[in-house]
Amino acid sequence: MTPSLAAQAYLLACDPGKGRIRRRSHVALLVRASAVTDLLLRGRLTVSHGRVSATGRGPTGDLLLDDLLTGLADEGPTRLRRLLRRDSADTLHSLELQLAAAGILRSHVMPVLRRKVLRLADRSPADDARATVDRALRGPLSGVDTRAAALAALAAAAQVGFTRRSSRRHAERLAELDEVAGSAVPELRGLLRARRAAIMAGGS
Repeated sequence: MTPSLAAQAYLLACDPGKGRIRRRSHVALLVRASAVTDLLLRGRLTVSHGRVSATGRGPTGDLLLDDLLTGLADEGPTRLRRLLRRDSADTLHSLELQLAAAGILRSHVMPVLRRKVLRLADRSPADDARATVDRALRGPLSGVDTRAAALAALAAAAQVGFTRRSSRRHAERLAELDEVAGSAVPELRGLLRARRAAIMAGGS
């Protein structure tokens, strides 16, 4: 089964050398935005006047997406900004549990502090996610599907797998990917950039 956009975003964020993520707050925002986008692309959510609504409660085939969809169906129309900010840390934790249950992540004890962390069991899923983004940025636009376009656009906005320099270098292509990914992605990108800036300002 094709990994959800949230799972691909997480894998993209994994450090190639250490096999685990850094800057959890940034990754949490990207994972949350990717899950929302995935549901939009599946037609399970709609956006009207900046508010997101569920189109039903049926299973999606992914437990994380099912939980998000059920919550939205219970709550009713919700602003994109609120949906992105709310429960992003919980969404990240739920995704990690799901990936660990699937054997994609495994628990590892740090030798000094004896703290448990989750690491990739195998690098190939993360390599696949990076290859997907690379093809979206460099390959023919006609060959880029909506999911790959959304993953690249959102990751660039969250500065996950991207630097400021690479985001500027690919700015024109990222704008083109917005068109491929669907009407909600540009707004989500803007919200991600704003939240990332707020987190960095708070940390400084």
